This record gives sequence, C-alpha cells and structure tokens, in this order.
Amino acid sequence: MSTSLLIFLGVLLVAASVSVWALVANHRRAVLIARATEPSVNTGPRRLVLHGARSSWGERWHHTAVALLPAWMIGESTPLRLVRAGFDAPSAPLLYLLIRIAVAVASIGLGVAFIPRESELLYVGGVLAAVAFGLMLPPYLLLRFERARQLQILRAVPDCLDLLLVCVEAGVSLDAAILRVGHEMEQMHPALARELLVINRKGNAGVRRDDALRGLYDRTGVEQLRTLASTMIQSERWGSSIGRVLRVYSESLRRKRRQSAERRAATAATKMIFPMVLCILPALFVVIGGPMVIGLGPIFDVFGGR
Repeated sequence: MSTSLLIFLGVLLVAASVSVWALVANHRRAVLIARATEPSVNTGPRRLVLHGARSSWGERWHHTAVALLPAWMIGESTPLRLVRAGFDAPSAPLLYLLIRIAVAVASIGLGVAFIPRESELLYVGGVLAAVAFGLMLPPYLLLRFERARQLQILRAVPDCLDLLLVCVEAGVSLDAAILRVGHEMEQMHPALARELLVINRKGNAGVRRDDALRGLYDRTGVEQLRTLASTMIQSERWGSSIGRVLRVYSESLRRKRRQSAERRAATAATKMIFPMVLCILPALFVVIGGPMVIGLGPIFDVFGGR
C-alpha cells in the first residue's frame, strides 16, 4: 500500500471522527436546550441551574486555539455564520477549522495519488485544482446550510405568528406564548422552534426581553424576524396591543410572499429563453428538418453526378 493512500485514509478517518463528534455535540446542546425550556410537571417553583464557571473540554480547546492561532485562520464572521447555519456549540469554530484543514489535506492527497503524471503541466494544474476545491468546499457548504436554514425559518414565520396570535388573544403572556409555540412547532418547524426556545432560555437566565428578541435576528439573519422583533418591542414599550401587531404583520408578510411569488412567475418566461434557444430549439430543428434533408439527398446526388 502506497504512502499517499495511507495518508489519505488517515486524514479521512480524522475528518470522519471530527464530523461525528460535531454532530454528537450539536445533539447534546439541543437536548440541553430542550431540558432547560420544558415545562415543569410538579407544582413547585421551577429552578434553573446555570453552570457559568464550568466549561466543556471542547470550549476550553476552542479558547486555546483562538489564543494561539492567527485571527485570519478562524475569521471574525465564521462563528456568527456557524450559528446562523445551526451549529451554535462553543467548539463549532474550532471543529469547522479542523474540518477545513482535513478536507484540504484529503483533496491534496487525492490529487497526488490519482492524477496521472504523464504531463507535468496537467499534473501541476490538477493538484492546484484539488487544493482550490478543498479550500472552497467547506465555506460553500456552510453558505448552503446557512441559506437553507434561513429559508426554513422564513417559511415558518407565518405559522409562528398565527400560533402566537392565538395564544396572546387567549390571555397568555408573551413569554408563555413563545414557550408554548416553541414546543408546538418542534416537529413541523424545528429551526424556528429552537430559536424561540433559546429566547425563552435567555429570559429565564435574566436577559431582558428586548435583547433576547433582538438576538433573534443575529442568530438567524432573517430580515423579517428583525422587523418583527422591533415591532413587538415598540408595541410593548408604548402599550399597544401585541395581538393587533401580530395580525397586521402576519397579513403583510403573507402579502409580500404572494407578491414575491407573482414576481418570480412573471420572470419565469424570460429565464426560459436561454434554455430553449440552447437546448430545446436545436433538437427541435433536427427532428423537423432531418427527414427533409435526408429526402433531398438523392436530388443533390443527381446534380452532383452531372
């Protein structure tokens, strides 16, 4: 077995181990959030235990890496992007950095092991392409995860507003309504439900409701949630009805979604011009004009013989 293949298998094993560890850590954090925000069964006072002084070994390794590694390796916006993509564990930036290094080394190993060496220029170009692919793949996947989660949250906002409106009009306080809606939407819209439970958890930890609602946009990046949070904060500050605010904003959000769908439908015909010209029309011309060209073949043979 060649050395390059051994190096590639080792790097692949490390990348798989890091990925499994990241998934397990994310699941444990989700379970912790669910336990911290679940309603109490007994009638006694609810007690929330906060372990502020203790930290996991992953978090300690993260702080150590941040102190030792250059700032450009981790990036200033990487932790925020990871949170918006759903990876909000303290060790997520360090794991992301390890995954980027592992993918880059694995791509280099694959390029060195499998690219043919008949041409030196082809070999160097293939290795450089493998390096570029390994460096660009993790940021691209992170961007895809971030946008997919934002789209999931955006689609869940109208249902969330309807449930909040029902709870508020039934006489439930806003904090209790957020907690109830978060539990009710766990199966249908888990991403937004998790953010609502985080808001409730911050409130239990002593964070002001205004700051918790403003943090909803920072954690998701959805512009509609920032507008909703600002509207709810102003409504509570000036003493207006939150139910009316939720109803009006829900109707305006659905109207915007309908207008956006109509706008995309209106531009669909323009977007179909290039696929039709490049893919459909040539095949159509071949199917229609092919038999005619074949039928004219003997006539041209006759003229050619003369």
